[in-house]
Amino acid sequence: MYIKISILFLLTIILASCGKSTQECAEESLVGEWNVVQVFEAHTIVMDGSQTSQSQTAFDDAEGHFSFTASMMDYEFTTTSTKTLDQAYTLVVTKENSGFTKVNVFTINGDVEDFRVRFGDQTSDAHENATEISLEQSISSDTLIIQRFIELIRE
Repeated sequence: MYIKISILFLLTIILASCGKSTQECAEESLVGEWNVVQVFEAHTIVMDGSQTSQSQTAFDDAEGHFSFTASMMDYEFTTTSTKTLDQAYTLVVTKENSGFTKVNVFTINGDVEDFRVRFGDQTSDAHENATEISLEQSISSDTLIIQRFIELIRE
């Protein structure tokens, strides 16, 4: 009798712990229509291997949208110019050290551009049913590095 109860208890625990993976929850949360709230850019000019100047700009009046399906990303936003792109992507979840623990890192790997995704307040379950996300992007050339941060809210 004791063995049957133990097996039933273990089986209940195993079944209760089965659910959607972090990857599945994040993918479902990302899919949909998002409005651009703000765009922030930091530009660094590099000459002869050293930084020569840096500028930062916040575009509080930035306009645009992002649209995600399970495999395609379409976006258009305006700062000093209009940026438009339609591309296939995959959402990749990796672990990264953060002090004494490891945290989930969400990255959109696109055909043309990549973004790091930060869901909501970045708590351990923020990727579930998110209504706010931030996209981070780093673009580098020989003499210019652009760090772009895009804040989005769900339509």
